[in-house]
Amino acid sequence: MIDRRSMMIAGAAFTALSGSAEAQDTAKLRDELMALEKGSWDFMRDNNAAGMRAFLADDALLIFEDGKRYNKREMLAMMQDFKLISLTIEPTYAVRMISPDVATLLYRVTYASTFKGGAPETAKVISSSLYVRRDNKWWSTLYQETPIK
Repeated sequence: MIDRRSMMIAGAAFTALSGSAEAQDTAKLRDELMALEKGSWDFMRDNNAAGMRAFLADDALLIFEDGKRYNKREMLAMMQDFKLISLTIEPTYAVRMISPDVATLLYRVTYASTFKGGAPETAKVISSSLYVRRDNKWWSTLYQETPIK
């Protein structure tokens, strides 16, 4: 007969293992979304409108540190005049699951850029990217920057 102590130990072990699997799933998702996010910065650097078009959801909204807002069409047009000079993403980033098909990626980034050949400007921001899984693909639906000093 299984005693009460054995049941408690088995229950604790199951909880630890299932929590560990959940943590592994979250870490895997965080890395998957961060790879997508880094790819979007590459699209900006390389002026790859086709890549950005495939990354952004049709209903995407992007809000930059200066308060400028762009929908997908406006963002693709803006890319023609934008040049990403440098980029540093801090290695500490996090993902927050909102539902099985919605997640937010949070990270700090410093980048220098020019717009329409103007003087280079450096932005140091906390970035928040909301991803939605549609038809088994993660789409960027909301990108927002908050300036930090």
